[in-house]
Amino acid sequence: MVSKKQPRKQKSQPRKNRNMTQNKPIRNRTHKFLAGLLSAIIPGMGHIYLRLYMRGLTFMLLILLDLSALLYFSSIGIQINVPLLILLALCIPIIYFYNVYDVLQSADWVMMRRRRVSVLGGSDKPEPNERAAGEALMVWERGISFGLLLIVGGALMVLFFRKPRWFQEVLALYGGYVFAVLLIIGGLIIFGREIWGMLRKTKV
Repeated sequence: MVSKKQPRKQKSQPRKNRNMTQNKPIRNRTHKFLAGLLSAIIPGMGHIYLRLYMRGLTFMLLILLDLSALLYFSSIGIQINVPLLILLALCIPIIYFYNVYDVLQSADWVMMRRRRVSVLGGSDKPEPNERAAGEALMVWERGISFGLLLIVGGALMVLFFRKPRWFQEVLALYGGYVFAVLLIIGGLIIFGREIWGMLRKTKV
């Protein structure tokens, strides 16, 4: 009796595995489509759907901060209004479309890790061949950068809505210089990251 039942069990197992492997690409495409759709409707919601909560909140904060700054500088009369309003208006579609692009790229990486955990029984930690992509995707969520972003963004939004007089005077006197310094710092950070990446590649 035991010898007759064993072949039936062996035949049924490959069928189940085939059905699971056939359904997983469809599910992955569905998750990717839903993540992209949510990000297109509300920036950051697709990342939250993928359980990338910090990045989703980052995109939401950037959009809200940009809109509040746009409303603030359009309601006060200082000399830096015109170029700054143009820049802030251009930042909105840039953040929006990068949000959609990033969630589609992140969906592939997240689904690959989940598939390895559920099907192959591996760990949730990225493998060596995935580490480079994972580090590039998760660079915003390391250290204290996310906390500092929330603190600075929240403080700026309070100032934009409260509209204190001293803040308007500081922007009128030093706004252009501060903006130039921020651009220089951002350029130096990007330049330093590229140089560091090139040095690491040469060492390997």
